[in-house]
Amino acid sequence: MGGKAKVAEDPYKKLADQLREKKGVQYATAKLEQENGEGDYVEFFRGKDFARYLRAAPDKMEGLVQAVRPGRTVEDQIRDLIHFFINKGYVLKTDRKYKRPKPGRKRLVKWPRTLVTCQDQSWDENCFFAWKYDRPTSIWYYAGAVALPIIVILACLFPLAPWWMRMAFVYTLMALLMVLLGLIGTRYLLFGAVWIISGYSFWLFPNMMSDEVSVLDAFKPIISFEAPGRGKSAWKQRLATGAILGVVMYMLYTHSPDVDLLKEEARKAHESLVDYLDLAGRHKSFLAGDTVNGTQQQQQQQAGGKS
Repeated sequence: MGGKAKVAEDPYKKLADQLREKKGVQYATAKLEQENGEGDYVEFFRGKDFARYLRAAPDKMEGLVQAVRPGRTVEDQIRDLIHFFINKGYVLKTDRKYKRPKPGRKRLVKWPRTLVTCQDQSWDENCFFAWKYDRPTSIWYYAGAVALPIIVILACLFPLAPWWMRMAFVYTLMALLMVLLGLIGTRYLLFGAVWIISGYSFWLFPNMMSDEVSVLDAFKPIISFEAPGRGKSAWKQRLATGAILGVVMYMLYTHSPDVDLLKEEARKAHESLVDYLDLAGRHKSFLAGDTVNGTQQQQQQQAGGKS
């Protein structure tokens, strides 16, 4: 018990927990591979992000490392702090397993998927550092644990909900889906139009399709605009792509279906969805006391099957 209390009061552990908070050092998840090929998934951070964070907030290291003085800088404090973290078993220096970009890529990814342990455990800003202990449990974890069974129960009770509630829920989800699909389509249309005309790469919400960022960070920044490299205007590819798209658009315009037919098919799809989800409550007549009719219908179906 005394050992646990001592670890909990460790100021280095307290700072490490702060660095792992939402507003702390940016992190990602990767597999820390052992020599036999096996390994566990761990959270890790880049040495560059660690140093950048502490350079902006050097006061967090007060009392943990020697103060800045003539001949000693913040860089020395950062080096000493990471050494304390390593010696106390809080972090482990690692590096990416694959040192070269994958085929088709020109540069290495920012967050590798597989890490290996470095033999040299000294501070290196260009390496990665994996956390060796579990992230402190936040209040959102307990909130999610309570909300999950409630959500499951509500999903099971969905057929029993009032008609207006079911319709509102379904149409809200459909609206969100349409907004998401429309946003994705707009991103690619803008990128294609700008790239074909100018050769520049213009993205709306450039991190939206990335699996290396959180949900909130996927919508930051709003736009990105990059000029092509020298001698990489790719005008032949842009011209060919524009011609192909022009032909496709012309074919779609000349062979587009009738508007009335589209409306009729949309109405049928809507009615099919309403019937499938039983939004009108046709399949729960027994709840209104109509069990006799339901039994009679079942008996008639059985009799028809025998005959």
